[in-house]
Amino acid sequence: MQTSPAVSLSTLARLLLGTVQGKSTGMSGVTRLTGGGSTADAELKAACLELTRAGPFALDGATRLEGCSVAPGKRVVFRLSLAGVDATREGTVAFMASARPILERGICRNPDVPVLGRLGVTLNYRYMGIGELPVGEVTIAPNRCEAK
Repeated sequence: MQTSPAVSLSTLARLLLGTVQGKSTGMSGVTRLTGGGSTADAELKAACLELTRAGPFALDGATRLEGCSVAPGKRVVFRLSLAGVDATREGTVAFMASARPILERGICRNPDVPVLGRLGVTLNYRYMGIGELPVGEVTIAPNRCEAK
């Protein structure tokens, strides 16, 4: 398991990893997203495949990036696992829903995220607990960080 970005990752893969880690990369790799929709989707898909193969990546003591995928329209879906979190336990999903605004603010603090938004990229963070059961989701739509 990686604890820091591998040097061998492409600039775009490092940029995507940085959006999950909360670390700015100075927008290196963003020029690969300025082309048309299908070209940008293909670039994002290649970067996600690269991240998924290189991972998983430990983000903190409880959170791990398992990988990502891309849906049409420049939508990046990150799969994050939360150690020891039981989605079936009463209150877990409600707690994650109440934490959503805090998570959104944290994601939007990364200066790379609003720039990705201006390029039409949607970032979706899917959190899974024990047994890969869904716990919560945070979606940062293209204009979401402009209001933060």
